[in-house]
Amino acid sequence: MSRGFSLIEVMIAMAVLGVGLLGGIVVIAVASANDGRSKLHSTAILLAQSTMERIAAIPTAAGNTQTTLTDCAGTPHTIETAVPAAGGSPALIDTGAFSGSIDFSQPTIANYSMVYVTCSSGGNVGFDVRWRIDPGPTPATQLVTVSAKPLVTAGATQFMLPYTLRQLRGNF
Repeated sequence: MSRGFSLIEVMIAMAVLGVGLLGGIVVIAVASANDGRSKLHSTAILLAQSTMERIAAIPTAAGNTQTTLTDCAGTPHTIETAVPAAGGSPALIDTGAFSGSIDFSQPTIANYSMVYVTCSSGGNVGFDVRWRIDPGPTPATQLVTVSAKPLVTAGATQFMLPYTLRQLRGNF
């Protein structure tokens, strides 16, 4: 009886090890991609919240209805907080599961949208942020809708949905 492993046993062991290593590499790659997507999701949510807070901080009866937000690239963005004239604000999706959300397939409207650039070690990323101000349920209130999504067009991130926040502002 000989000692050691036969060539077939060694090849089977190498195949099992190879499948295990390949599976580990796939898990690491998927986790890394999900981590990047999570960062984009979190940043989009923070930008939507920041824009909402800036809009809500300006009283509805104030004479000055604009505020400014400067991004990482040093670009100042004007945020208009007044109810615009008809057709002067971003369009909403009318039907379906996303009814009431801002329609990103429509062109942007000055002072009711911005491309906000964030700085990161992996490179600067732009986010499309849009807001809409509508009359509220009472004369002294307004309904504010803010949506944000990353402007990444490569890979699975191009299918990321925008994050939409809605809030009433004014004197209830």
